[in-house]
Amino acid sequence: MRKKENMLFELKETCNFLDVFEHCSEAPDSLSSGEYPDAQIGHIRAYWNQDGWQGSYFPCRGELWSKAFHRESQDIYRCLVTQLDNLESLRKFCKAHPSSSVSEYEYDFFMNGHVADYWIRFITRENDYNLYLKGFTKNH
Repeated sequence: MRKKENMLFELKETCNFLDVFEHCSEAPDSLSSGEYPDAQIGHIRAYWNQDGWQGSYFPCRGELWSKAFHRESQDIYRCLVTQLDNLESLRKFCKAHPSSSVSEYEYDFFMNGHVADYWIRFITRENDYNLYLKGFTKNH
């Protein structure tokens, strides 16, 4: 990643906000059933195809959403898909960080934003969702 983006958004290979995963419940605004961390605001899910990155936002807890979160998460998403501009560059980046591997095709990274904390999962398989950017409130 370019130095400017790296300084603004530093990816980490270990999570320093594990406490957000301690308390989970049904998420009132999620389109999926199941329990989610009480601190999860929502996530962006994206896939790459020949037309480029295609992403969508999915809410989890609308009461935690803010314009500042929206701006920050969109900035991070744009930075990621600009720097990792195709599936091959995503694979190369992930292979350069073997300690972030959670399975043969999946890699976890973490980021502390100004507004929220983020869990980023990259999936390097074709014909799959390749990027998840999950946002969590700070100090929940």
